[in-house]
Amino acid sequence: MPDQEQITLKISPPEMEQYCKELCRGSANVSRTHASLIALEGFITRHAATDRFSGPYHKIIHTIQQYSEQTRSQLLKEYAANLNSGLLQKEPRELARIHESMSRNGFDLILDSTVKQYSETQLQSLKSWADEWCQQAEEKALKASGFPDAFNFKGAGIALDEYRAMCELKRKLNPL
Repeated sequence: MPDQEQITLKISPPEMEQYCKELCRGSANVSRTHASLIALEGFITRHAATDRFSGPYHKIIHTIQQYSEQTRSQLLKEYAANLNSGLLQKEPRELARIHESMSRNGFDLILDSTVKQYSETQLQSLKSWADEWCQQAEEKALKASGFPDAFNFKGAGIALDEYRAMCELKRKLNPL
């Protein structure tokens, strides 16, 4: 049966090390490299069923995870730099781009590390900006909806991803 045709794939730990080096060197896009490493790990984990308990399998997975951790660290640094720029320029679009690319926890972590570098004056300015931006967005969205308790961001011309990112910023800057 054609459905049952298979190939055998053999990879040694040194070959995987070389492949990961080439993958990381060959791409200027850290995000794509990181995603490729995650996919590679998943592929090997899924299709190396009989080798899961072997030494080479664990070395290969460990190698991929090391490179993946390096790319994750690079990504976080890149996101932090972009977030800093977006905050200093008060650019909701940039905040939304970063917010959408990360988990909520990841966004919180880089936001915390970024705003720790700011003076009290800068923090107050950001806080005022986030409060005002969110309030205006909600007022416009309420007005666009026609209902007293429902928002229509699309009708108000407000990007929902920007609203979410700005609300996260507001939440972070306004502790309970």
